[in-house]
Amino acid sequence: MILSRRQLRLLIPVGLAISLSLPGDQTLYAVLPTQAQAVGISLGMVGVLLGVNRLIRIPGNPIAGRLYDQSGRRRLFLLGLLLGTLSTASYAITQSFPAWLAGRLLWGIAWSLLNVGGLTMMLDVTEDHDRGRVIGLYQVSYLLGLAFSPLLGGFMTDAFGFRPALLVGATVTGVAFIITFFALPETRPTPPATAAYRRPIRRAVTILKQTLRHFTLPRELPVFHLRARQPRQGARSVRRVQKGGLLAVSYIYLVTFFAGNGVVMSTISLYLKQNFGDEFLIGNVIVGVASLGGLFLAMRSVMGMVAGPISGHLSDVTETRWPVVLAGISIGTAGFGVLILGRNLWAAVLGVILIALSSGTLLTTLVALTGDLAARDRQGRAIGRLATAGDLGSATGPLLAYALVSLINLRWIYLLCGLSFVSSLLALRHAITAQES
Repeated sequence: MILSRRQLRLLIPVGLAISLSLPGDQTLYAVLPTQAQAVGISLGMVGVLLGVNRLIRIPGNPIAGRLYDQSGRRRLFLLGLLLGTLSTASYAITQSFPAWLAGRLLWGIAWSLLNVGGLTMMLDVTEDHDRGRVIGLYQVSYLLGLAFSPLLGGFMTDAFGFRPALLVGATVTGVAFIITFFALPETRPTPPATAAYRRPIRRAVTILKQTLRHFTLPRELPVFHLRARQPRQGARSVRRVQKGGLLAVSYIYLVTFFAGNGVVMSTISLYLKQNFGDEFLIGNVIVGVASLGGLFLAMRSVMGMVAGPISGHLSDVTETRWPVVLAGISIGTAGFGVLILGRNLWAAVLGVILIALSSGTLLTTLVALTGDLAARDRQGRAIGRLATAGDLGSATGPLLAYALVSLINLRWIYLLCGLSFVSSLLALRHAITAQES
């Protein structure tokens, strides 16, 4: 059986909720730049609104992770869906920039709860032998939401108008909240307070037994002291390996979002225009650069849906997940090399495909690695830190790219991205060396 009953019972409502939470946010990305005057804001304000939700997630993700570890999963995830519904509904009735800003900040908080919570719950119901496969399937639901949400928002805007389209998006997320309310189980392991209460009792009982045994057999007392010291030394060594591995995972995750999901996906239309013009003849059809850029973004989602489950399965059946991470980094580096050196449209297609496959591979495998390395009662915090690394990358990537694009050609910016992928090999080597030592 591919998934256990417990995993299916969780994956279906959480995957559906994540996918259906995105229409409001993605409609803004697809439509707001063209509707700015209609809703009474400037293009400069559009940039602020589309980026401020990421900024609040940088401190919000670790806080969400800590809350998930301390307070359980179900209630916080439902709260994220409710806030997502309210934020999307607020866009439809908002008349001023401060109100728009408040709605975007609310969505940033909602997505921190949804993203950190969804991944943490996936770790709750998986083990080392199946974690990659389940995370890969979960990523498919997220990418499906990214693929259909802009299409839904654009179609509804053209058919009924911008504000009605946002109301439809809020309704979709509200339906997801209702379904999840009835279908979502609580998955948190033994609450930390209970575990903390039980550990001293077990330890006291163990010490009492050992003391009674040594009272009758005093000659074994030195052996007891030796055995008591050894686990603590081993535990410190394990913690060092875990900490180094988690730092390496977070850095590679940041690079992936910075280069693949940040720079390339925000500049691909500009890259096409700079190098190949405003229109393209594909067969007998003339395609504009904006349409082709949209096709490239859709292709990215499709490739991610292919790469996620496959890479997750491969990471489960291999002795360690690091070789799959190495493959993902290598594929991404090759993709940037193709974009830098390519001189025709098909080279651009190949480059984007390789980078999308790399992103799908790394995002799945790195989350699974986080679950492998993090302590069971601290997985929410580990996911929160990982999500923060991703948000830092996705926020700084477009900012840096558009700051440099007036000074240098995009090919040089893509070279910087390729070098950042190469630098992640150093983090990978450090983590593997620490694990083997």
